[in-house]
Amino acid sequence: MLKLSDSHPQASPCFQLFDQSTPYTIIRCLKEEDLRSVWLLEIPGRGLTTLKRWPANWQLRWKSFFRQSQPDRQLTGAWKLLKAGINTPQPATPVYRAGRFYQLEMPFIEGATAYDLLKSELPESQDLLYELARELGKIVGRIARAGLRHRDLKLENVVVKASSQEATPLSLWLIDPVGIRSSFSLTDSLVCMLDRLAIQPLNDGLAVPLSLQIICIQSALGQLSGNQRRHFFQLLRKSLLGSRFRAHQI
Repeated sequence: MLKLSDSHPQASPCFQLFDQSTPYTIIRCLKEEDLRSVWLLEIPGRGLTTLKRWPANWQLRWKSFFRQSQPDRQLTGAWKLLKAGINTPQPATPVYRAGRFYQLEMPFIEGATAYDLLKSELPESQDLLYELARELGKIVGRIARAGLRHRDLKLENVVVKASSQEATPLSLWLIDPVGIRSSFSLTDSLVCMLDRLAIQPLNDGLAVPLSLQIICIQSALGQLSGNQRRHFFQLLRKSLLGSRFRAHQI
Protein backbone atom coordinates (compact mmCIF):
# COMPACT_ATOMS: atom_id res chain seq x y z
CA MET A 1 0.00 0.00 0.00
CA LEU A 2 1.40 3.39 -0.97
CA LYS A 3 2.09 6.00 1.67
CA LEU A 4 2.90 9.67 1.39
CA SER A 5 6.49 8.95 2.41
CA ASP A 6 6.84 6.77 -0.70
CA SER A 7 6.42 9.88 -2.86
CA HIS A 8 9.42 11.50 -1.19
CA PRO A 9 12.53 9.47 -2.03
CA GLN A 10 14.79 11.98 -0.27
CA ALA A 11 15.50 11.56 3.44
CA SER A 12 13.73 14.80 4.38
CA PRO A 13 10.42 15.57 2.60
CA CYS A 14 9.92 19.11 1.32
CA PHE A 15 6.57 20.89 1.16
CA GLN A 16 5.25 23.79 -0.86
CA LEU A 17 3.31 25.95 1.58
CA PHE A 18 0.63 28.52 0.78
CA ASP A 19 3.23 31.27 1.18
CA GLN A 20 6.15 29.71 -0.65
CA SER A 21 8.62 32.10 0.98
CA THR A 22 7.72 30.86 4.48
CA PRO A 23 10.51 28.91 6.18
CA TYR A 24 9.50 25.90 8.26
CA THR A 25 10.84 22.97 10.24
CA ILE A 26 9.25 19.52 10.02
CA ILE A 27 8.66 18.08 13.50
CA ARG A 28 7.01 14.78 12.61
CA CYS A 29 4.20 13.07 10.69
CA LEU A 30 1.13 12.94 12.93
CA LYS A 31 -1.05 10.73 10.77
CA GLU A 32 -0.64 8.85 7.51
CA GLU A 33 -3.16 6.80 5.54
CA ASP A 34 -2.41 5.91 1.94
CA LEU A 35 -1.36 9.26 0.43
CA ARG A 36 -3.35 11.34 2.92
CA SER A 37 -1.37 12.69 5.83
CA VAL A 38 -1.06 15.30 8.56
CA TRP A 39 2.31 16.83 9.38
CA LEU A 40 3.42 18.89 12.35
CA LEU A 41 5.52 21.88 11.32
CA GLU A 42 7.09 24.75 13.20
CA ILE A 43 6.75 28.07 11.39
CA PRO A 44 8.44 31.26 12.64
CA GLY A 45 5.84 33.72 13.90
CA ARG A 46 3.08 31.10 13.82
CA GLY A 47 4.49 28.41 16.06
CA LEU A 48 3.34 24.80 15.70
CA THR A 49 1.18 24.26 12.62
CA THR A 50 -0.55 21.22 11.15
CA LEU A 51 -0.24 20.71 7.41
CA LYS A 52 -3.04 18.50 6.09
CA ARG A 53 -2.51 16.90 2.68
CA TRP A 54 -4.80 15.01 0.30
CA PRO A 55 -3.80 13.49 -3.08
CA ALA A 56 -5.33 15.41 -5.98
CA ASN A 57 -6.99 12.38 -7.59
CA TRP A 58 -10.04 12.53 -9.83
CA GLN A 59 -12.46 11.65 -7.01
CA LEU A 60 -11.28 14.58 -4.88
CA ARG A 61 -11.28 16.98 -7.83
CA TRP A 62 -14.83 15.94 -8.73
CA LYS A 63 -16.10 16.40 -5.15
CA SER A 64 -14.27 19.73 -4.93
CA PHE A 65 -16.40 20.97 -7.82
CA PHE A 66 -19.44 20.61 -5.51
CA ARG A 67 -17.54 21.76 -2.40
CA GLN A 68 -18.01 18.27 -0.91
CA SER A 69 -14.42 17.06 -0.80
CA GLN A 70 -12.81 16.31 2.55
CA PRO A 71 -10.59 19.43 2.38
CA ASP A 72 -13.63 21.62 1.62
CA ARG A 73 -15.65 20.03 4.44
CA GLN A 74 -12.71 20.47 6.82
CA LEU A 75 -12.66 24.18 6.03
CA THR A 76 -16.40 24.85 6.11
CA GLY A 77 -16.83 22.71 9.22
CA ALA A 78 -14.23 24.75 11.08
CA TRP A 79 -15.93 28.04 10.22
CA LYS A 80 -19.35 26.69 11.25
CA LEU A 81 -17.98 25.62 14.64
CA LEU A 82 -16.24 28.95 15.15
CA LYS A 83 -19.48 30.79 14.34
CA ALA A 84 -21.26 28.63 16.94
CA GLY A 85 -18.67 29.59 19.59
CA ILE A 86 -16.91 26.20 19.64
CA ASN A 87 -13.16 26.03 20.12
CA THR A 88 -11.58 24.65 16.96
CA PRO A 89 -8.37 25.60 15.12
CA GLN A 90 -9.05 28.52 12.79
CA PRO A 91 -7.81 27.71 9.27
CA ALA A 92 -4.66 29.67 8.49
CA THR A 93 -5.09 29.29 4.71
CA PRO A 94 -7.73 28.36 2.15
CA VAL A 95 -7.54 24.90 0.62
CA TYR A 96 -4.82 25.20 -2.02
CA ARG A 97 -3.09 23.07 -4.64
CA ALA A 98 0.57 22.15 -4.12
CA GLY A 99 1.82 19.89 -6.89
CA ARG A 100 -0.01 16.56 -6.67
CA PHE A 101 -1.72 17.46 -3.39
CA TYR A 102 -4.40 19.68 -1.92
CA GLN A 103 -3.29 21.23 1.35
CA LEU A 104 -4.67 23.13 4.32
CA GLU A 105 -2.67 24.77 7.11
CA MET A 106 -4.17 25.00 10.60
CA PRO A 107 -2.78 25.81 14.06
CA PHE A 108 -1.70 22.84 16.18
CA ILE A 109 -3.54 22.47 19.51
CA GLU A 110 -1.22 21.01 22.11
CA GLY A 111 -2.70 18.85 24.88
CA ALA A 112 -4.09 15.43 25.78
CA THR A 113 -7.10 13.95 24.01
CA ALA A 114 -10.29 13.24 25.91
CA TYR A 115 -9.80 9.56 25.10
CA ASP A 116 -6.31 9.52 26.64
CA LEU A 117 -7.70 11.11 29.80
CA LEU A 118 -10.55 8.61 29.94
CA LYS A 119 -8.06 5.74 29.81
CA SER A 120 -5.94 7.28 32.58
CA GLU A 121 -5.96 5.26 35.80
CA LEU A 122 -4.34 7.90 37.99
CA PRO A 123 -6.41 8.62 41.16
CA GLU A 124 -6.16 12.39 40.64
CA SER A 125 -7.77 12.08 37.20
CA GLN A 126 -11.26 11.39 38.65
CA ASP A 127 -12.23 15.03 39.27
CA LEU A 128 -10.77 15.95 35.89
CA LEU A 129 -12.99 13.37 34.17
CA TYR A 130 -16.12 14.78 35.83
CA GLU A 131 -15.26 18.25 34.55
CA LEU A 132 -14.38 16.82 31.15
CA ALA A 133 -17.77 15.07 30.88
CA ARG A 134 -19.59 18.27 31.88
CA GLU A 135 -17.72 20.46 29.39
CA LEU A 136 -18.07 17.89 26.61
CA GLY A 137 -21.82 17.78 27.17
CA LYS A 138 -21.95 21.58 26.93
CA ILE A 139 -20.17 21.43 23.57
CA VAL A 140 -22.62 18.83 22.26
CA GLY A 141 -25.54 21.00 23.37
CA ARG A 142 -24.05 24.15 21.86
CA ILE A 143 -23.49 22.47 18.50
CA ALA A 144 -27.05 21.08 18.44
CA ARG A 145 -28.60 24.42 19.39
CA ALA A 146 -26.67 26.07 16.55
CA GLY A 147 -28.62 23.88 14.11
CA LEU A 148 -25.66 21.57 13.51
CA ARG A 149 -24.55 18.03 14.20
CA HIS A 150 -21.08 16.49 14.22
CA ARG A 151 -21.36 13.12 12.50
CA ASP A 152 -17.79 12.12 13.34
CA LEU A 153 -17.44 13.36 16.92
CA LYS A 154 -14.82 11.17 18.61
CA LEU A 155 -13.08 11.40 21.97
CA GLU A 156 -9.71 11.16 20.24
CA ASN A 157 -10.55 14.34 18.29
CA VAL A 158 -11.35 16.32 21.44
CA VAL A 159 -8.18 17.92 22.83
CA VAL A 160 -7.89 19.33 26.33
CA LYS A 161 -5.59 22.26 25.65
CA ALA A 162 -2.52 22.43 27.87
CA SER A 163 -2.56 25.22 30.46
CA SER A 164 0.14 26.46 32.81
CA GLN A 165 -2.45 27.36 35.48
CA GLU A 166 -4.02 24.46 37.39
CA ALA A 167 -7.08 26.47 38.45
CA THR A 168 -7.94 27.38 34.84
CA PRO A 169 -11.20 25.75 33.60
CA LEU A 170 -10.78 23.01 31.02
CA SER A 171 -10.37 24.30 27.50
CA LEU A 172 -11.75 21.71 25.06
CA TRP A 173 -10.98 21.93 21.35
CA LEU A 174 -12.47 19.95 18.45
CA ILE A 175 -9.64 19.29 16.02
CA ASP A 176 -11.34 17.49 13.12
CA PRO A 177 -14.54 19.29 11.99
CA VAL A 178 -14.96 17.42 8.72
CA GLY A 179 -18.22 15.79 9.88
CA ILE A 180 -20.19 18.99 10.56
CA ARG A 181 -23.65 19.00 8.97
CA SER A 182 -26.79 21.11 9.26
CA SER A 183 -29.54 19.64 11.44
CA PHE A 184 -33.19 20.60 11.72
CA SER A 185 -33.91 18.46 14.79
CA LEU A 186 -32.40 19.32 18.16
CA THR A 187 -33.07 15.89 19.67
CA ASP A 188 -31.77 14.00 16.61
CA SER A 189 -28.60 16.08 16.68
CA LEU A 190 -28.03 15.45 20.41
CA VAL A 191 -28.60 11.71 20.02
CA CYS A 192 -26.30 11.51 16.99
CA MET A 193 -23.36 13.16 18.75
CA LEU A 194 -23.75 11.42 22.12
CA ASP A 195 -23.95 8.08 20.32
CA ARG A 196 -20.81 8.91 18.32
CA LEU A 197 -18.94 9.71 21.54
CA ALA A 198 -19.84 6.26 22.90
CA ILE A 199 -18.75 4.24 19.87
CA GLN A 200 -14.96 4.35 20.32
CA PRO A 201 -15.00 3.14 23.97
CA LEU A 202 -17.52 0.44 22.98
CA ASN A 203 -15.35 -0.81 20.11
CA ASP A 204 -12.26 -0.85 22.36
CA GLY A 205 -14.04 -2.54 25.25
CA LEU A 206 -13.42 0.43 27.54
CA ALA A 207 -15.99 0.75 30.32
CA VAL A 208 -17.15 4.34 30.85
CA PRO A 209 -18.46 4.94 34.41
CA LEU A 210 -22.20 5.55 34.50
CA SER A 211 -21.64 8.73 36.51
CA LEU A 212 -19.65 10.25 33.63
CA GLN A 213 -22.33 9.28 31.12
CA ILE A 214 -25.05 10.91 33.23
CA ILE A 215 -23.05 14.13 33.71
CA CYS A 216 -22.35 14.41 29.98
CA ILE A 217 -25.94 13.74 28.95
CA GLN A 218 -27.48 16.11 31.51
CA SER A 219 -25.03 18.82 30.52
CA ALA A 220 -25.94 18.36 26.84
CA LEU A 221 -29.70 18.51 27.46
CA GLY A 222 -29.71 21.90 29.16
CA GLN A 223 -33.26 23.27 29.45
CA LEU A 224 -34.91 20.68 27.21
CA SER A 225 -38.66 20.40 27.98
CA GLY A 226 -40.26 17.31 29.50
CA ASN A 227 -41.73 15.99 26.22
CA GLN A 228 -38.49 16.63 24.38
CA ARG A 229 -36.54 14.82 27.11
CA ARG A 230 -38.77 11.75 26.89
CA HIS A 231 -38.41 11.67 23.12
CA PHE A 232 -34.66 12.20 23.44
CA PHE A 233 -34.15 9.28 25.86
CA GLN A 234 -36.23 6.98 23.67
CA LEU A 235 -34.06 7.79 20.66
CA LEU A 236 -30.80 7.61 22.63
CA ARG A 237 -31.63 4.22 24.13
CA LYS A 238 -32.42 2.81 20.69
CA SER A 239 -29.29 4.31 19.15
CA LEU A 240 -26.96 3.05 21.90
CA LEU A 241 -28.44 -0.44 21.75
CA GLY A 242 -27.67 -0.52 18.03
CA SER A 243 -24.11 0.69 18.63
CA ARG A 244 -23.53 -1.92 21.36
CA PHE A 245 -24.80 -4.65 19.06
CA ARG A 246 -22.47 -3.58 16.25
CA ALA A 247 -19.53 -3.33 18.68
CA HIS A 248 -20.10 -6.93 19.81
CA GLN A 249 -20.12 -8.06 16.17
CA ILE A 250 -16.58 -6.74 15.56
